[in-house]
Amino acid sequence: MSDTSYVVLTVASVDFSYRETMTKLMSSYSKDLIANAGARGTRFGSIATGEHAGSLIFIQFYDNLDGYQKALDVQANSSEFKEMMNSGKANIYLRNIATALPTKFENSSEHPKYIVITRAEAAMSDKDKFLNCINDTASCFKDNGALTLRFGNLLTGSNVGNFLLGVGYPSMESIEKTYDNLLAHSSYKELMTFAKVNMRNIIKIL
Repeated sequence: MSDTSYVVLTVASVDFSYRETMTKLMSSYSKDLIANAGARGTRFGSIATGEHAGSLIFIQFYDNLDGYQKALDVQANSSEFKEMMNSGKANIYLRNIATALPTKFENSSEHPKYIVITRAEAAMSDKDKFLNCINDTASCFKDNGALTLRFGNLLTGSNVGNFLLGVGYPSMESIEKTYDNLLAHSSYKELMTFAKVNMRNIIKIL
């Protein structure tokens, strides 16, 4: 999946007994969004740690917000989406739109098995400095197995203005190695002097 400009994150509480059914419906729904709304890709998974643990998350990638507008039209006519919402077993309670700024990380076409989403609060005047720190540490993520990396800030929903980093990994071991190395990286240490992390979640892709 190539770099995109916008990321849409939707979080829902779902009865455990309905998850297998929902995973199948989301697979079909995702294909519909790619074919008819111009979504550049999607990810669907279970939040395993941190804030919203136990909920399911759906991530969509778009080149522009017109694509998301088309996605809403697809949603309104989707039999899969109606089936999920009418089941009484799924409840959407959060939806955020975030920008995706250009980074020096070359994203792989390989699908990750895990995504780590980190949210941090920092002054908007530190945006360029924040991006520079992310770019300086890009090789640390890549060298320890990260497959994808996207960085931006929240435009809508809760925590508007916070910065968001999403990194895809092939394994939990890769996540562990990355953070062990980041702790010793000078740019990561600099980042921690002006940015306050207020959420970090590990997502298991379904």
